[in-house]
Amino acid sequence: MNYFLYLKKIIMIKKIKVQKRISNRTYPSKLCKKEGCYSEFIPTDGRQVYCCSQHRIDSNNDKRKIVDKFESEFKIKAKQNRFVLKKINESAFYKNEKRVSKNLLIYEGYEFPIYHKKVIDKKINREILVCYEYGLILVDTNKKLYEIVILENIK
Repeated sequence: MNYFLYLKKIIMIKKIKVQKRISNRTYPSKLCKKEGCYSEFIPTDGRQVYCCSQHRIDSNNDKRKIVDKFESEFKIKAKQNRFVLKKINESAFYKNEKRVSKNLLIYEGYEFPIYHKKVIDKKINREILVCYEYGLILVDTNKKLYEIVILENIK
């Protein structure tokens, strides 16, 4: 008999539903923050700024598209810089001179503000602008001459 009472209690526990807390707070009406939506709504929470969940999703997707566009443009320019450094590094002119002028880099399409990181070479105490596996070191400031290094060769 105790076994049947035990089963009955388990069944009753499963039937109990968790109810959401209903707040007595009221909030003033707001305008939806989604661009192009001018509907006024009464928020259910003080932090709510969109009239519906779809507008919240759409707005966040639009914000992410802006960030993704910036990142993709950076990747395209960084790959172009890598291509320029690789092309010059493999040229016969660079193999003889071991230096390249800033004007030639700009002519080939290299963009100086685009790089992944700056590294300090401790041997020569100079800054290296790193773009993928290639680095660019300013060797002569007066003549604006640079040296291209492959990062594997530095370490």
